[in-house]
Amino acid sequence: MKIIAHRGGAGYRPENTLPAFKNALTLGCYGAELDVHLTKDHKVVVHHNPALNWKICSRSSGLWLGEQEKLSIDSFDYSELKKFRIGEPNPNSDYAARYPEMVYLEDVRIPLLEEIIQLVKTLSDTFTLTIEIKTPVLRAAQRAWLPLLEATLAVLERENFFSRCMLCSFDWGVLICAKKLQPHLSTWFLTHPLSWLGDGRPPEVDRPPRQGYLDKLRAAYLAGSAPWYSGYDPRNFGQSYAAAILAAGGDAWFMYHSDVSQEAFSLCHDAGLLCSAWSVELPVPSFGGEIEPDFFCTDYPDRF
Repeated sequence: MKIIAHRGGAGYRPENTLPAFKNALTLGCYGAELDVHLTKDHKVVVHHNPALNWKICSRSSGLWLGEQEKLSIDSFDYSELKKFRIGEPNPNSDYAARYPEMVYLEDVRIPLLEEIIQLVKTLSDTFTLTIEIKTPVLRAAQRAWLPLLEATLAVLERENFFSRCMLCSFDWGVLICAKKLQPHLSTWFLTHPLSWLGDGRPPEVDRPPRQGYLDKLRAAYLAGSAPWYSGYDPRNFGQSYAAAILAAGGDAWFMYHSDVSQEAFSLCHDAGLLCSAWSVELPVPSFGGEIEPDFFCTDYPDRF
């Protein structure tokens, strides 16, 4: 099982920052996962949320962002974005309590994707990056992700990094389009916990979203639209995610750790796909050790 540091190893360093990726390299991880967004002046930056994360973000003046401040990444030029600091926990948030092993650092800024790639190339000949294209799945049909995808591919081409990265997204249309533009690019088809699309309240280990969002997600799924599958709904492939991903031209099923099973593992390998899993904040995944995916993406990469 190859270990990927989720957001650079968010249990140990502020997520999606240069220090996080450097630490993941030091820990000997196979690679790291990161999230990308597009600034107002079309720079590809690495940050999890589409808006600045108030839990770790302060202005250059030292004033912390408030919980209700929704400052969108795409409303700033990169020169403006660099004025924010993201290396320490907001004392008004629960961030420090959630990450008790975190090493906090002063004067850490939101990095460009190319800065992460250059760091990785300087320190390793093999370390990989799993790049998630962030986009709202309920609005998948609008293809608002296209400028971000094109800008990301342009960075990868400039940095000659296609062979050392995997592209992933919960919106499968992103990956289908990416494969058409770059046929040799590895694409990992992300899925939310499958319990989100079932009946009743998902178990807490599956980190259910706000009820309003969950209701909208389930309504779209039950209506048969599910735009995030981009025409490759697993229900049309005998309920098999592996078969749907194979038909869409994918290389891996990137599933939530609680969905790892012998059946999922076998279906992936029978289809010639990689079986990959991800988690958030969880030190030990639910699949235990009885069966291991090919890759596991975790906030605590040194525990495996």
